[in-house]
Amino acid sequence: MATTDLEGRVALVTGARRGIGFAIATALLEHGASVVVGGREPAQFDDLQQRLEQVAPGRVYGCAADLTTETGRAALVGAAPQIDILVNNAGGFTDVVDTLTSTEDEWNQQLHLNLTVPFLLCQAVLPQMIDRKWGRIINIGSVVVAAPQLGNAIGYVAAKSGLVGFTKQLSAEVASHGVTANVINPGTIKTEHLGEYFEASGVTEESIASGIAVGRLGRPAEIAAAVPFLASEQGGFITGAVIDINGGAVSA
Repeated sequence: MATTDLEGRVALVTGARRGIGFAIATALLEHGASVVVGGREPAQFDDLQQRLEQVAPGRVYGCAADLTTETGRAALVGAAPQIDILVNNAGGFTDVVDTLTSTEDEWNQQLHLNLTVPFLLCQAVLPQMIDRKWGRIINIGSVVVAAPQLGNAIGYVAAKSGLVGFTKQLSAEVASHGVTANVINPGTIKTEHLGEYFEASGVTEESIASGIAVGRLGRPAEIAAAVPFLASEQGGFITGAVIDINGGAVSA
């Protein structure tokens, strides 16, 4: 795929500071897009912007923004002249809680971060996409949707499952306007966030890898590689799809 496929497009990528999100932002830059990224603190955003500027000088926008707040979302969406591509990647959990042990606050926090924030960001960018008759929404889900197991957070599983249903419904609503909406469900990917989960839960990399057909954890770049295609003109006939990238851990 030529690196100019996304030239002139602007992509908002949430949760881009590290892991899968950073890999996605990098891949989009390498394929010609500009990116909008953020961080909760100014120092976090400055560091992220500097790292991405090394990939594509002059094509990185953004600001410090807390996406759980209306003010933060508005600031990030408004950091570029337009948003053509939205990648909802921010989310995750570190504390393992099941149905019996989860508090209502933990449940609500997981739903807000992993489902409500993506919904609100879609609402924020859709009017301009519809006006231009072109847009791409890519929501990053999780393998937990298809493979529930011990060691998860119940609110996280519910939120990611809801993200699939929301994306499918959204795809039907906006298809006639030239806007696509798809979900990528990553398997277990070796990221800094996963390392924090291992430390908090006592789960080991070896135990997880033993249940994956390819015998190892995934790499952030292996998830990111799918995003430029979905965001391109060539991906315009793909909508309402759920794309599983999990090393064979789960098969239909």
